[in-house]
Amino acid sequence: MLKGYFDLPTISFFTQKNIWAGSLYTNFSYRIMPVEQKGDENTPPLKELHTYVWYGTQCYSEVKDFVCEFHEPMTAEGLENTRNDLTQAVEQFKKVRREIKTDFKLH
Repeated sequence: MLKGYFDLPTISFFTQKNIWAGSLYTNFSYRIMPVEQKGDENTPPLKELHTYVWYGTQCYSEVKDFVCEFHEPMTAEGLENTRNDLTQAVEQFKKVRREIKTDFKLH
């Protein structure tokens, strides 16, 4: 559902272990991944949404330095918090985007 800058799927997309990635303004890239950490006999598994943000057009596996990282519970409220975290990150990006150097050259 489109809200603000981001058109993110519902929480059920992530509970099915799917990954969502996107970009804005060409050089603002992000990836949201569901992560489940096993619990033990006394604690239930911890289910979270891990979000990574980087500047540039590289794919996730090529990025060495992320601009920021967020961890929220894998709930509808956690997804809304993720959207808010990304919105704050994009607002920061808009302040510095003209200074960002890209890793490629056009021919």
